[in-house]
Amino acid sequence: MKQFVDIALLILGALSCGAAVWLVAQAVLPRWWTRQWVRARLLNTPSGESTHRQQDSGSVADFLDAIAREVHSGYSLTLAFVQTAERFPHHAWWTEPIAVQCIRGHSLANAIADTTPNHWTPDIELAARTLSVASNGGYGVANTLEKSASILREREHVEQERQAQTAQIRLSTSVLSWIPLAICSWVIARQPHTRTLLLHSPLGLLSIVVGLLLNIAGRKWFERIAHNNS
Repeated sequence: MKQFVDIALLILGALSCGAAVWLVAQAVLPRWWTRQWVRARLLNTPSGESTHRQQDSGSVADFLDAIAREVHSGYSLTLAFVQTAERFPHHAWWTEPIAVQCIRGHSLANAIADTTPNHWTPDIELAARTLSVASNGGYGVANTLEKSASILREREHVEQERQAQTAQIRLSTSVLSWIPLAICSWVIARQPHTRTLLLHSPLGLLSIVVGLLLNIAGRKWFERIAHNNS
């Protein structure tokens, strides 16, 4: 009877410890700092490094804004694209083929149409469509590019929020799944009668198998929730 009580206390202690960690993290830590800390740990990068790196390299929205500034200065859209592409070398994998076609005398729309969109992201596809339409001329070319840049920044903000929410779900999954295993291992190592019950009896082995299956099922369930939210 005492052995069953030990197992029950083990399960209750694991659940209580996991719930306590989760409540403390939610109540004590500020929301923004928690998200930044979680993302930094899960991505294995220092806090704030990814943001600064993205600002240094420039996004697709920054690329469109830079082209719009060149157009405001009086350059044609094709020339603005070529000059801006030189200042954004990290985008060269998709801008260089287009810029080469423009230098050879093709229009920007034709250069984009003749370029094979290998591994283009949705942001790059939107930017390419905007540049292709704007290259036909007309009033408000720069404004069109700026509006597309604004849409891309809004997408980026939404994606960052989704990643932050997913990171919190993954952190809670790790806490709630690893703590019971750690406590169970500690109890097995410290208490001989519990070790004998769990490792040398059919009921104990069944309890371990069922516990592991429930743990794995819980992790898969949380991963599915995170995938649906991302």
